[in-house]
Amino acid sequence: MKSKYLFPTWGLVLGYFFTIPGFVLGYLNIIKKYEIPGFGFNLREKRNLLQGTFENFTNELAIFLVIIGLLFIAFSKSKREDELNSKIRLNSLYWGIIAYYSIYVLIFFINAFLAEIPHLSQHYLELNIFTPLLIFIVRFNYLKYIKKDIYLLDKPFLLANNPTKKVGVVITLLVFLIGVFALVSKLEGGNYYQILYISFIIGLLLWAFSKHKNEDEMINNQRLESLQLAVYFNYGILLAATLLFYSINYLFVLMFAQFSLLLYFVIRMEYMRYKNTKILNTFEGEIGS
Repeated sequence: MKSKYLFPTWGLVLGYFFTIPGFVLGYLNIIKKYEIPGFGFNLREKRNLLQGTFENFTNELAIFLVIIGLLFIAFSKSKREDELNSKIRLNSLYWGIIAYYSIYVLIFFINAFLAEIPHLSQHYLELNIFTPLLIFIVRFNYLKYIKKDIYLLDKPFLLANNPTKKVGVVITLLVFLIGVFALVSKLEGGNYYQILYISFIIGLLLWAFSKHKNEDEMINNQRLESLQLAVYFNYGILLAATLLFYSINYLFVLMFAQFSLLLYFVIRMEYMRYKNTKILNTFEGEIGS
């Protein structure tokens, strides 16, 4: 199992060049309320309830710098890319994504059903953007440079195939159909859409992180490739949204991005499973004939 879709080794230096000023700018914007003077444009002549007349892009610039930087840090080739390095990458990426969704679901429930957390309630969608990459980078470097018994690295823990995967598929498809019906019917119901939204993510999580019937080295390799491509896809959406959208529209894109990573991963893994089955059936047919 070898890693694919990686940046050159010099991407690591470029990553820090973007990430450090991005985090500094983000801190100044969120905590100190600093905005780069004149960095934006007028949206309209009059202010409305949700948006001012002038849109400043300091926050968007900080997000853009940090995303680009962390992607380069996380997915630049090591000087020695071998099978062990690929296993470390899969393990770290797996735990980064699990932590990302665990934190998101926890904060979502606290904000929706308990109480708002100062600062975090207003910015957790933006802050949680960086969680999977940060945790991945920390764990990857810990396993690679600190953990001495690294050769004993186990495969990431996955949920049982039966019935977990079936439950995940049913929840995902059922919630999707209910959500479409609710939107078409223009139903109103307070926390109704919030429950559907979080249920959809939970269904995708169960679907994505359940074992396949036959877990082998090839499936592990495809899982790593799919996770990496899902991360690229997800952050590609976020980068495009950072350049093209702002204010309320940007928040809607962030909400979509919370499950787009899982959705892409599930679709690609199901496609690879279909492709593997088709190749196997063709091979068995040739032997039988």
